[in-house]
Amino acid sequence: MNLLKLQILVLIEKLKKVTDVAREMDMKQPTVTFHMKSLEEDLGVALFESRRGRILLTEAGKALFPYAVKMTGMAQEARKAVQDYANLNKGHLQIGADTMMGTYILPPLISGFCSRFPGIQIELDIKPTKVIREQLLNQEIDLAFYYTGQTSSEMMKTVKEEKMLKEDVAFIFSGSHAFAGLKSLTHQLITQQFFVQHGEGSYMMDYSRSYAAACNIHLWERTVTNSPEMIKSMVQAGDFISIFPLSGIQKELASGELKSLPLPGQIDTAVYGVLAYAADQPLTPLRDQFKDYVRGFVTVE
Repeated sequence: MNLLKLQILVLIEKLKKVTDVAREMDMKQPTVTFHMKSLEEDLGVALFESRRGRILLTEAGKALFPYAVKMTGMAQEARKAVQDYANLNKGHLQIGADTMMGTYILPPLISGFCSRFPGIQIELDIKPTKVIREQLLNQEIDLAFYYTGQTSSEMMKTVKEEKMLKEDVAFIFSGSHAFAGLKSLTHQLITQQFFVQHGEGSYMMDYSRSYAAACNIHLWERTVTNSPEMIKSMVQAGDFISIFPLSGIQKELASGELKSLPLPGQIDTAVYGVLAYAADQPLTPLRDQFKDYVRGFVTVE
């Protein structure tokens, strides 16, 4: 089955317009249309239908879609593996990370790796945890880095996770906040404060809300942002509190701009930063090199 035709089918499902597919593939529109019709003739069934100016997959097309994704993905992997073997120092690595790992953990690792292999190009995509996991499952990225809790056995069937670090989270507040003079917090005190919530789809939002539900308290979420630096800035302004991994606030704790106290009623406040990759995704030499480099900084077995 022609890979070019399958790639067009995959892009039709994503972009919904022949003109956009032609632009994406640097082809002329009639050429794309020709390959679409040719694929339908090859299989003897209608795969595409026009509806309100958009091109959609028929039921038959939807049935073919997951196989087309896998076949085109494997072809890309094969080409990439050959290129990586030809010259390891001229590879391209796509990494996805959640906002916490991407902001505080990965920068020195990527900088060190690029210094060691100056011909390597690394593309870092920072998105909410949920989006990064979806990109990994769809094999849109080579490796993923994100915070999580204990690994789910169901997740391990499709994604391999290696723990890089283990750390505590805590309530954070400014040095001028009313909490600054306290040695511990209570649930009642927490419910009376404005809370800065982490962005939708992030593990830290899930963690914060799960914690509140377990303690039967309500976090007064006055604002939500997917930027950890914005969270810290708002907390430093004095009126807000938030929940934050301790590794991301070391400088602020040292300077006194931020202070922290443990989560009351929470026995285990640990979160894990993981390196993850698709279980059925063949590893290239470049990917192996980066994984080995990262493992040199692993603090959790």
